[in-house]
Amino acid sequence: MLTNISLFLISCLIAQTSFGQDIHFSQFYNSPLNLNPGLIGGFNGEFRLVANQRTQWNSVTTPYTTYGLSVDAKNIFNSPVSTGISVYQDKAGDSEFSTLQVALGGAYTIQLDSSQSLSIGAQPTFTQRSINYNNLQFDNQYNGNFYDANLGNGETFSNDGRTYFSLHGGITWNYKIAQRKEVGAGIALHNIIRPQQSFFNEDIPLHRRFTINTNGLFAVSDKIDVLPNIIWQKQHKFQEIIFGGQGKYHLNNGKYKALYAGVWYRNSDASYFNVGMDYGNFHFGISYDLNLSSLKVASNRRGGFEFALIYIFSRYKPDLRRYKSCPDYI
Repeated sequence: MLTNISLFLISCLIAQTSFGQDIHFSQFYNSPLNLNPGLIGGFNGEFRLVANQRTQWNSVTTPYTTYGLSVDAKNIFNSPVSTGISVYQDKAGDSEFSTLQVALGGAYTIQLDSSQSLSIGAQPTFTQRSINYNNLQFDNQYNGNFYDANLGNGETFSNDGRTYFSLHGGITWNYKIAQRKEVGAGIALHNIIRPQQSFFNEDIPLHRRFTINTNGLFAVSDKIDVLPNIIWQKQHKFQEIIFGGQGKYHLNNGKYKALYAGVWYRNSDASYFNVGMDYGNFHFGISYDLNLSSLKVASNRRGGFEFALIYIFSRYKPDLRRYKSCPDYI
């Protein structure tokens, strides 16, 4: 009985933390439109497709799952404007607490000089949240000996969902120092207008999320690059610091272009590892979290898997020739 109560309290703690924070990924570097609206169009190509999937707390309670899908286009109509759309679906716990976000966005890129650029982005977002009360258990359903689902829960819920509008903004800076040597940084503010999120007409606004990140790429040999990255996020009383990096090994073997491996640390929460590969226009990423927080007693240090897939579309540019070659036999 005490074990069940402990697991219930842990599940409640996880749910409360999830409710207080925005959707986020361990592979934040592989979810650019969720990290900073200024990253819209921040790639080499014409169009970019990004897919993310995360499963967490499978060893503690009903798994928490998060899905993300985004598409952005760079320099539309040969202008400095890029645009994108992203959709995120998150479902947490026994109550199936669900968050669906649809975000439209745009970014304007200013070329400071031949090697530096600044991008300013905005992202209006629509969010729909819902909860399933039927899967919850209440003390009134305990008959003195065991839980009885046929007993009334004694509760009256007037609302099981809410829809609201929010606005995000961000600025990113990129400096390409040389081939295989560049640095970047970004600042973003999410939930600028602090929308109301309560299901019960209470004054509970969604807190703003402030994000600062910096990253780099440095060649250390003919075949190897290092990619360090640091991110700090704060939302109300919650804050997150992630630092770490990846090593990139250039294959240059047909469509097999590069392999990645990295290690990361998220303050007071987890350490995680990632591997990845560039194949043609695809980038694949897989990571696994090892839980280091106070929940490790219940989780047995197991966190969850996360997957990322990125595909860059490049328009075909025909080889225009000013003359027509004559065959040798003429």
